Amino acid sequence: MLELVEEASRSAPLSDVLAGMARRIAALLGVEVTSVYLREPGSDELVMRATHGYPAEAVGQVRLAIGEGLTGFCVECLRPVSVARATFDARNRSFPGLDEERFPSLCAVPLVDGGRAVGALVVQRQQPRAFGEREVVLIASLCSPVLLAVERARTRRAERALDDGPRTGRPLDVMLQGAGVAPGEGLGVARVRRDVELKSVSGSTETADERRRLASAVAAVTADVAELEAWAQENVSGLESRARLRSLLLSSRGVLDDMLLQERMRDGIGRSTSRGLVSADGSVAETMQTYTRSLLALGDPMLVDRAVEMEALCLRIRARLAGPPERLPSGRVWCAGRLPVCDALSLARSQAAGVVLTEPIVDGDGPTSGMRVAAALGMPVVVGVTELFRWVVDGDRLLVDGDSGRVIINPGRPEVAALRQRRRDRR
Repeated sequence: MLELVEEASRSAPLSDVLAGMARRIAALLGVEVTSVYLREPGSDELVMRATHGYPAEAVGQVRLAIGEGLTGFCVECLRPVSVARATFDARNRSFPGLDEERFPSLCAVPLVDGGRAVGALVVQRQQPRAFGEREVVLIASLCSPVLLAVERARTRRAERALDDGPRTGRPLDVMLQGAGVAPGEGLGVARVRRDVELKSVSGSTETADERRRLASAVAAVTADVAELEAWAQENVSGLESRARLRSLLLSSRGVLDDMLLQERMRDGIGRSTSRGLVSADGSVAETMQTYTRSLLALGDPMLVDRAVEMEALCLRIRARLAGPPERLPSGRVWCAGRLPVCDALSLARSQAAGVVLTEPIVDGDGPTSGMRVAAALGMPVVVGVTELFRWVVDGDRLLVDGDSGRVIINPGRPEVAALRQRRRDRR
């Protein structure tokens, strides 16, 4: 059963998976023939989709109506059928070229999904003896892995349908031009992150409780960032690359280790205002705004970089105060204004397909720390896409070219096929 589940989980065409399962089921039961019939979508017809024991040419050619033959009868009645000599049964339907007389004993069990039969599992043997109750129960238990394979194939088809085209009304093959700062190509689903202020999170009216909540959130974010940094160091090859990455990570580490910043956050809790006492979330928001405005006003590139990191980490602390962190699914293209180091680490670990930013590279300053971290971890990055938020919405499919700086919104089949061919050539 474990081997059947493993076979059902293979990332291969459904026909190959079912053929492998038919072979394994025949060996497990000690029978000469195992066949899988599936119901055609939108019809009342059963089609043989895999077989072990009959000629491969029968696959796709042998067809039965629901209620026709012993197999169609079992699907119609939603119950197993077992006979010692199928060719002698009035309900039997024979097919030329199969020579079914060699395997007279037959057992057909419906594949039932949600109370509806989606097909049948049929086994046959040479010995003219009906399958007993224990055998029928065993055969019925083997239907679950077969249904798993069918469901996985259905899910993959649905994902491909989403991949092959955007939502209705979305633009096709629109190209935005930016500047590539990290080489490589990525294809994924857009995740748009705008600079939107988090809603204030209310907390306890007790200052001591709020300070404990803040300390807990800061400790959790510190642990998260440390885990991300450790992961990044393990996944960068070469001593020089590791040393470069280590120096880049100091920017985020410096913010978290800034005791003056933490004291400012803690001391702001409980302060009386016209709207009441300041909560932990409110204090973090005020501190973030005060510090980032001061640093950005100075205009020094290093201080601007630090302001970006400080804002990102403060936002993470505020998010922690609101609840558990959100996990980004893999295969996303991150679309944002800026890219802090901590976000670059999170994206790389979640196997993001690429990064597109509205932030340009200022002449003489070079890429920011977050951009360089993304490049070190192998993510394609395109910056300076000024019309990004005008064109792209969540769910669009994006092709990101970190070499040319191109971003294609909802690329057509030729573009996608060319990308996949280039990937195969590189392998």
